[in-house]
Amino acid sequence: MEKTLKTIIIEDQKLGIDLIRQCLTDRFDLVATCQTVKEGWKAFEKHEPDIVILDIELPDGSGLDLANRMLKVNPRLRIMGVSGRTDEYTLYRVFMTGLFGFVDKNTESIDELKKAVVQLGEGNCYYAATVQQNMLIQKTDPMAFSKILTEREQQLLRYFGAGASNEKIAEELDLRPVSVQNHKARIMRKLGLHTTVDLIRYAMQKGFVNQTDFQNLNRTGS
Repeated sequence: MEKTLKTIIIEDQKLGIDLIRQCLTDRFDLVATCQTVKEGWKAFEKHEPDIVILDIELPDGSGLDLANRMLKVNPRLRIMGVSGRTDEYTLYRVFMTGLFGFVDKNTESIDELKKAVVQLGEGNCYYAATVQQNMLIQKTDPMAFSKILTEREQQLLRYFGAGASNEKIAEELDLRPVSVQNHKARIMRKLGLHTTVDLIRYAMQKGFVNQTDFQNLNRTGS
Protein backbone atom coordinates (compact mmCIF):
# COMPACT_ATOMS: atom_id res chain seq x y z
CA MET A 1 0.00 0.00 0.00
CA GLU A 2 1.34 3.41 -0.97
CA LYS A 3 2.13 5.90 1.75
CA THR A 4 -0.45 8.67 2.05
CA LEU A 5 0.81 12.18 1.56
CA LYS A 6 0.07 14.75 4.24
CA THR A 7 -1.44 17.68 2.37
CA ILE A 8 -2.26 21.30 3.11
CA ILE A 9 -4.43 23.54 0.94
CA ILE A 10 -3.78 27.29 1.22
CA GLU A 11 -6.40 29.22 -0.77
CA ASP A 12 -8.20 32.39 0.25
CA GLN A 13 -11.58 31.44 -1.25
CA LYS A 14 -13.68 28.66 0.27
CA LEU A 15 -14.96 27.69 -3.17
CA GLY A 16 -11.38 27.26 -4.33
CA ILE A 17 -10.61 25.05 -1.33
CA ASP A 18 -13.66 22.89 -2.07
CA LEU A 19 -12.71 22.50 -5.75
CA ILE A 20 -9.17 21.44 -4.87
CA ARG A 21 -10.50 19.08 -2.20
CA GLN A 22 -12.68 17.37 -4.84
CA CYS A 23 -9.57 16.70 -6.94
CA LEU A 24 -7.67 14.88 -4.19
CA THR A 25 -7.45 11.11 -4.45
CA ASP A 26 -7.09 8.57 -1.63
CA ARG A 27 -3.34 9.09 -1.90
CA PHE A 28 -3.70 12.50 -0.24
CA ASP A 29 -4.30 12.94 3.49
CA LEU A 30 -5.72 16.45 3.85
CA VAL A 31 -4.55 17.66 7.27
CA ALA A 32 -5.38 21.38 7.04
CA THR A 33 -7.03 24.07 4.92
CA CYS A 34 -5.94 27.69 5.31
CA GLN A 35 -6.87 31.05 3.81
CA THR A 36 -3.90 33.27 4.68
CA VAL A 37 -0.10 33.23 4.71
CA LYS A 38 -0.13 33.33 8.50
CA GLU A 39 -2.46 30.34 8.81
CA GLY A 40 -0.52 28.45 6.15
CA TRP A 41 2.80 28.86 7.91
CA LYS A 42 1.32 27.70 11.23
CA ALA A 43 -0.15 24.62 9.54
CA PHE A 44 3.18 23.90 7.84
CA GLU A 45 5.04 24.02 11.17
CA LYS A 46 2.42 21.91 12.92
CA HIS A 47 1.85 19.16 10.34
CA GLU A 48 5.16 18.99 8.41
CA PRO A 49 3.31 18.16 5.16
CA ASP A 50 4.51 16.32 2.08
CA ILE A 51 2.31 18.36 -0.26
CA VAL A 52 1.15 21.99 -0.31
CA ILE A 53 -1.37 23.28 -2.85
CA LEU A 54 -1.01 27.02 -2.69
CA ASP A 55 -2.74 30.10 -4.07
CA ILE A 56 0.16 32.40 -4.88
CA GLU A 57 -1.80 35.57 -4.16
CA LEU A 58 -3.16 35.71 -0.61
CA PRO A 59 -4.80 38.57 1.32
CA ASP A 60 -1.93 39.03 3.77
CA GLY A 61 1.03 38.45 1.49
CA SER A 62 2.68 36.55 -1.34
CA GLY A 63 2.18 32.82 -1.65
CA LEU A 64 5.49 32.63 -3.52
CA ASP A 65 7.31 34.23 -0.59
CA LEU A 66 5.63 31.66 1.66
CA ALA A 67 6.69 28.86 -0.70
CA ASN A 68 10.32 30.00 -0.57
CA ARG A 69 10.14 30.10 3.22
CA MET A 70 8.75 26.55 3.37
CA LEU A 71 11.30 25.19 0.91
CA LYS A 72 14.16 26.56 2.97
CA VAL A 73 12.92 24.40 5.85
CA ASN A 74 12.02 21.37 3.73
CA PRO A 75 13.60 21.32 0.23
CA ARG A 76 11.80 18.02 -0.51
CA LEU A 77 8.36 19.58 -0.08
CA ARG A 78 6.17 19.37 -3.19
CA ILE A 79 4.32 22.64 -3.79
CA MET A 80 1.82 23.31 -6.55
CA GLY A 81 0.70 26.87 -7.21
CA VAL A 82 -2.76 27.91 -8.35
CA SER A 83 -3.61 31.44 -9.43
CA GLY A 84 -5.31 33.68 -11.92
CA ARG A 85 -2.32 36.00 -11.85
CA THR A 86 -0.27 35.18 -14.92
CA ASP A 87 1.88 38.23 -15.61
CA GLU A 88 5.47 37.74 -16.79
CA TYR A 89 7.20 38.38 -13.48
CA THR A 90 4.86 36.16 -11.46
CA LEU A 91 5.23 33.23 -13.86
CA TYR A 92 9.00 33.70 -13.91
CA ARG A 93 9.03 33.54 -10.10
CA VAL A 94 6.78 30.47 -10.16
CA PHE A 95 9.37 28.63 -12.23
CA MET A 96 12.42 29.94 -10.38
CA THR A 97 10.95 29.11 -6.96
CA GLY A 98 10.99 25.46 -7.92
CA LEU A 99 7.31 24.65 -7.58
CA PHE A 100 6.22 21.20 -8.73
CA GLY A 101 3.54 22.80 -10.85
CA PHE A 102 1.19 25.65 -11.57
CA VAL A 103 -2.47 25.72 -12.59
CA ASP A 104 -3.84 28.83 -14.29
CA LYS A 105 -7.31 29.62 -12.90
CA ASN A 106 -8.07 31.74 -15.96
CA THR A 107 -7.58 29.12 -18.66
CA GLU A 108 -7.64 25.64 -17.15
CA SER A 109 -10.60 23.44 -16.24
CA ILE A 110 -11.26 21.30 -13.18
CA ASP A 111 -10.20 18.30 -15.29
CA GLU A 112 -6.79 19.88 -15.78
CA LEU A 113 -6.62 20.60 -12.06
CA LYS A 114 -7.30 16.91 -11.39
CA LYS A 115 -4.51 15.92 -13.80
CA ALA A 116 -2.13 18.32 -12.09
CA VAL A 117 -2.98 16.94 -8.65
CA VAL A 118 -2.42 13.36 -9.84
CA GLN A 119 0.97 14.33 -11.27
CA LEU A 120 1.85 16.07 -8.03
CA GLY A 121 1.03 12.94 -6.03
CA GLU A 122 3.29 10.89 -8.28
CA GLY A 123 6.17 13.30 -7.83
CA ASN A 124 5.95 14.76 -11.33
CA CYS A 125 5.79 18.40 -12.40
CA TYR A 126 2.82 19.96 -14.14
CA TYR A 127 3.03 23.45 -15.61
CA ALA A 128 0.21 25.32 -17.29
CA ALA A 129 0.77 26.36 -20.90
CA THR A 130 1.03 29.99 -19.76
CA VAL A 131 4.12 29.18 -17.68
CA GLN A 132 5.74 27.27 -20.52
CA GLN A 133 5.07 30.13 -22.94
CA ASN A 134 6.50 32.66 -20.51
CA MET A 135 9.68 30.65 -19.96
CA LEU A 136 10.12 30.46 -23.74
CA ILE A 137 9.89 34.27 -23.86
CA GLN A 138 12.44 34.62 -21.06
CA LYS A 139 14.76 32.25 -22.90
CA THR A 140 14.50 33.68 -26.42
CA ASP A 141 13.77 37.41 -26.00
CA PRO A 142 17.03 39.38 -25.67
CA MET A 143 15.08 42.16 -23.93
CA ALA A 144 13.48 39.87 -21.34
CA PHE A 145 13.90 41.36 -17.87
CA SER A 146 15.49 38.14 -16.60
CA LYS A 147 18.38 38.71 -19.04
CA ILE A 148 18.72 42.44 -18.35
CA LEU A 149 18.19 42.79 -14.60
CA THR A 150 19.92 41.02 -11.72
CA GLU A 151 17.81 39.40 -9.00
CA ARG A 152 18.57 42.36 -6.74
CA GLU A 153 17.42 44.79 -9.40
CA GLN A 154 14.23 42.79 -9.91
CA GLN A 155 13.60 42.98 -6.17
CA LEU A 156 14.15 46.74 -6.18
CA LEU A 157 11.86 47.19 -9.18
CA ARG A 158 8.96 45.93 -7.07
CA TYR A 159 9.55 48.81 -4.67
CA PHE A 160 10.09 51.39 -7.39
CA GLY A 161 6.92 50.22 -9.13
CA ALA A 162 4.97 50.64 -5.90
CA GLY A 163 6.11 54.25 -5.70
CA ALA A 164 8.07 53.77 -2.46
CA SER A 165 10.56 56.53 -1.66
CA ASN A 166 14.32 55.96 -1.70
CA GLU A 167 14.37 56.42 2.09
CA LYS A 168 11.67 53.77 2.65
CA ILE A 169 13.37 51.32 0.31
CA ALA A 170 16.75 51.92 1.96
CA GLU A 171 15.27 51.22 5.39
CA GLU A 172 13.47 48.09 4.22
CA LEU A 173 16.48 46.59 2.41
CA ASP A 174 19.25 47.90 4.68
CA LEU A 175 20.78 50.12 2.01
CA ARG A 176 21.84 53.76 1.88
CA PRO A 177 19.41 56.09 0.06
CA VAL A 178 22.16 57.07 -2.37
CA SER A 179 22.67 53.39 -3.21
CA VAL A 180 18.95 53.03 -3.90
CA GLN A 181 19.08 56.04 -6.21
CA ASN A 182 22.07 54.59 -8.04
CA HIS A 183 20.24 51.27 -8.47
CA LYS A 184 17.22 53.11 -9.85
CA ALA A 185 19.31 55.01 -12.38
CA ARG A 186 21.06 51.78 -13.46
CA ILE A 187 17.75 49.92 -13.88
CA MET A 188 16.25 52.74 -15.95
CA ARG A 189 19.35 52.87 -18.13
CA LYS A 190 19.27 49.09 -18.72
CA LEU A 191 15.57 49.18 -19.64
CA GLY A 192 15.86 52.30 -21.79
CA LEU A 193 13.42 54.24 -19.61
CA HIS A 194 13.66 57.97 -19.00
CA THR A 195 11.21 58.91 -16.23
CA THR A 196 9.93 57.52 -12.96
CA VAL A 197 6.48 57.30 -14.55
CA ASP A 198 7.95 55.09 -17.30
CA LEU A 199 9.55 52.90 -14.65
CA ILE A 200 6.31 52.50 -12.71
CA ARG A 201 4.41 51.73 -15.92
CA TYR A 202 6.97 49.06 -16.88
CA ALA A 203 6.77 47.47 -13.42
CA MET A 204 2.98 47.34 -13.60
CA GLN A 205 2.90 45.94 -17.14
CA LYS A 206 5.36 43.15 -16.37
CA GLY A 207 3.69 42.28 -13.07
CA PHE A 208 6.42 43.37 -10.67
CA VAL A 209 3.73 45.11 -8.65
CA ASN A 210 -0.06 45.14 -8.51
CA GLN A 211 -2.54 46.92 -6.26
CA THR A 212 -2.08 44.44 -3.39
CA ASP A 213 1.70 44.72 -3.61
CA PHE A 214 1.41 48.50 -3.72
CA GLN A 215 -0.56 48.53 -0.47
CA ASN A 216 1.65 45.95 1.29
CA LEU A 217 4.97 47.50 0.25
CA ASN A 218 3.94 51.00 1.22
CA ARG A 219 2.51 49.77 4.53
CA THR A 220 5.75 47.93 5.27
CA GLY A 221 7.87 50.93 4.39
CA SER A 222 5.84 53.48 6.35
